[in-house]
Amino acid sequence: MDAKKKALIAGLIIVFFLLIGVFYLSYLGLTEDSGQAEEVIDDAEQYLADHFDQQTEVVDTLFDNTGVYEQFRYAAIVETEEHDHFRFLVYYHNQYDEFMDSYVAETWEYELEQFLTAELEDRFGTDIIHDMWITYPKDIGHHLNIDRNDIPSLQGQSAKPIIRVTLDRGQESDDEDHMNEIISLMRSELDIPGGSFTLGFNDNALIFSDRNIREEF
Repeated sequence: MDAKKKALIAGLIIVFFLLIGVFYLSYLGLTEDSGQAEEVIDDAEQYLADHFDQQTEVVDTLFDNTGVYEQFRYAAIVETEEHDHFRFLVYYHNQYDEFMDSYVAETWEYELEQFLTAELEDRFGTDIIHDMWITYPKDIGHHLNIDRNDIPSLQGQSAKPIIRVTLDRGQESDDEDHMNEIISLMRSELDIPGGSFTLGFNDNALIFSDRNIREEF
């Protein structure tokens, strides 16, 4: 075998093992570490005991393997005895090096969801809303120095939500107009200073699916 063939084979072997290494590291980065998950549960339970008078329970963990939340990578999901359908997060903040909770953010997300549900159903129909996802910065209570025991309405607060709504159909000609009407109402009635609104479509198209409509406001 001549030198060129040997060099080519050696190069292919190196590339092969490099690809395996990249895949392995990527897989590790996308897989929850059970040890870290258990640790965040233990720390969250201590945090809840120290900061909450009401009965709470850690029911699961959240592993942010896609970087959706900049504040944390692991968080404990907590339920309260007082609210059956209300959950919030307890997490170790990446920047501030301390445990925090998302109680204020979740409260405002719930409030905004109630407002949007009525407006969306009025414009698109009661059985058309496939999914709605709303999030405020999970540390917004810390930034605005809001007491979780005395949370004001989101109206007029300097907090910008990210909203994504998926309709259970394809796009129609007046969808963007309806979305902009809802944005105008949020700004006028709730005095929301800005945010992001994405309208998506669940039309089950395999190739030429409808584009999302996205508006920064």
